[in-house]
Amino acid sequence: MTETIDVPAFAWYRLHGREAAALCVLLLAFAVLAGVALAHRGVTREVEFKSRTLPAARVYVNRAGVSELAALPGIGPRKAERIIEARAKAPITDLASLARAAGGISAANLERMRPYVEFGP
Repeated sequence: MTETIDVPAFAWYRLHGREAAALCVLLLAFAVLAGVALAHRGVTREVEFKSRTLPAARVYVNRAGVSELAALPGIGPRKAERIIEARAKAPITDLASLARAAGGISAANLERMRPYVEFGP
């Protein structure tokens, strides 16, 4: 009578030559990547930020030029030109009319610019 032994479907000792070589290559690649990760642990890179400086003083929206308006958060040169065109028709009196004149400014940018804008004549 012959007895059968339960053998698992995958066993490392039953690999053929190509299979063993592929497994060794994968293990080597993992070891190299782990070594690179450990070698660069704690190393940081300097990230360069491009930011505009905020105006040092208040910007009078109804008298400011393109460069002064473009220094406000959320306002670029194109929106500054729109603001100048809109204030030629009617003066800008508050942040809501400023947002309409610029063609849309987010609520977050309106709050960020609130300390820097003045709506006087």
